[in-house]
Amino acid sequence: MFSMTALRATLALLAVSAFSLSAAASTVQETSVSGGDYSGEWQKPTVIGFGSDSIVGTWSQGNDYDILALTGLTKGAQDITLTFSPITGTTYSDSFSAGGNVFWKTSPLQYSGWEGTPLGSIGIQKEKFYTPQTLTLSLDSSFGGELYLQLYGTYGSLQYNISAPGNASLASKPTIASAVPLPAGIFLMFGGLAVLGGVAATRRRKA
Repeated sequence: MFSMTALRATLALLAVSAFSLSAAASTVQETSVSGGDYSGEWQKPTVIGFGSDSIVGTWSQGNDYDILALTGLTKGAQDITLTFSPITGTTYSDSFSAGGNVFWKTSPLQYSGWEGTPLGSIGIQKEKFYTPQTLTLSLDSSFGGELYLQLYGTYGSLQYNISAPGNASLASKPTIASAVPLPAGIFLMFGGLAVLGGVAATRRRKA
């Protein structure tokens, strides 16, 4: 006989499995966005939605501005890491020099492209050619889930990778859990188990 204890255990296991489902994290490449370039307009940032925990882009030949809006981050404390290095395939040169500045804000830019908080400066010269430079933004528990990054390449060419683990976890976003549909068989199984549970309870009452 299918006992109520077994029924509860099975339902609990299925529930845990269902809520453990997560969308596979992906990488956003600058070359894949419209026009092959992130927006340089502070009023119209390139929006990076939930599901991408890695964002790859480039600074090309100076005065290359990339304005990004990460709108699906996990709320609360977390680290966002930006790593800069010479573009893959670049040949070492005694004259190599490239860099820029990064700013951030937790609400949309309102008046100009320079109103964010400075995160740091990047400067890679020949003596640091083989050493990537990293900036880390540590957000505290009050962070609300939206981050606006201003990456201002001012001279030379570099590539960068933004690591945002908090942009990939479905567990922290129950409001969009429906975006990961459960197989129809699971709902049929829930129904069948409920019927069995009812039959078992009826038999116990008759006994």
